[in-house]
Amino acid sequence: MESRISLKVVLAAAAALSCGSTCSLPWSEKPREDLIIVAYNAHNLFDDVNGGTEYPEFRPGSSTWNSTLYAKRLELTAYAVESFYPDNAKGPDILCLTEIENAKVLADLAVGPLREGAYTWAFVGGPPSSPIHCGILSRLPIVSARAHAFAGSDESGRDILEASFELGAGKSETQEILTIFLCHWKSRLEGARETEGARRSASILVASRLGEILKEDPKRLVLVCGDFNESPDEFERVGGVYPTAFMPPPGAVASSDTEPPEAWFKGVLGVSPSKGSVSSDAGGIVLFSPWEESGGWSYQFRGDKERLDGFLISESLLDGKGFEFLDFRPADDPELLDEDGLPFCWNGAAGYSDHLPIALRLGEAGR
Repeated sequence: MESRISLKVVLAAAAALSCGSTCSLPWSEKPREDLIIVAYNAHNLFDDVNGGTEYPEFRPGSSTWNSTLYAKRLELTAYAVESFYPDNAKGPDILCLTEIENAKVLADLAVGPLREGAYTWAFVGGPPSSPIHCGILSRLPIVSARAHAFAGSDESGRDILEASFELGAGKSETQEILTIFLCHWKSRLEGARETEGARRSASILVASRLGEILKEDPKRLVLVCGDFNESPDEFERVGGVYPTAFMPPPGAVASSDTEPPEAWFKGVLGVSPSKGSVSSDAGGIVLFSPWEESGGWSYQFRGDKERLDGFLISESLLDGKGFEFLDFRPADDPELLDEDGLPFCWNGAAGYSDHLPIALRLGEAGR
């Protein structure tokens, strides 16, 4: 595995995005407000400049893609992102997007339909060979950022972004740092089992890096989010017949005549629907998935409602101290669905994405 910085954290269009003199700093004396994070697969959101790597239907200047259609998609993407709180024009504090072309898309959102959000920080990761990338917009200061590549990274194995944010001091008067891993893992287009190895490689990378962070800072607040192309209970869904990128805690596997090999659990992210199973000890990292608790879905494939997008939550966000996980939900605005109840995907003239956005809320413990 190797790790590299793909793009330095930048103040995208700093003059245009400056929050101005009325903006309150996150470490000011007033109580910290809840923190909203939205993750969204925007589904091939390309800009209106010919970069040479666009998919054919998104080549600028054609009848299928031009500046007018690009502006419309920016507006529709902003609508989907803001659908969780239609009366709050500021939007989420942190926006994590997958399937965007480049940093220009983030900047155009920030100075355009999301300008009320006063986003001053942007981060986009590689690899350069991929037509689409992952990107983050934030009102909170990004104190460090890096993009992780792994062997075989290409369009089907996009870099994993790691960004850390200053949350400021709360009741404990200790400044907290939140680290987010933004992922867009290999699709299952060629088959779930056939592509599982690529997702396991990505899971191993995140687990390894997360282990390094927690060894240095055991109380670090960590979220892993994005489009995993993997359900949190994938191992159970496939009947436990092969190892998956998300594995349950070993003790949570139902007993059977054939126990899964220990190697299947080693090195990958453990995922559990139970907060009590979350851990970061020597036995491995287990994160909490709130999907079962919240209900709902974010994607449909051949009639099946799936939970391929998600947030995975670390132990320090569940310990009753400092900033804590409060709730999670997928978007439920009917405008994002077509007449069949499926995500209203962009069709060349209208629509959003084949995924629904998801939102997570953090807040001060005991407030």
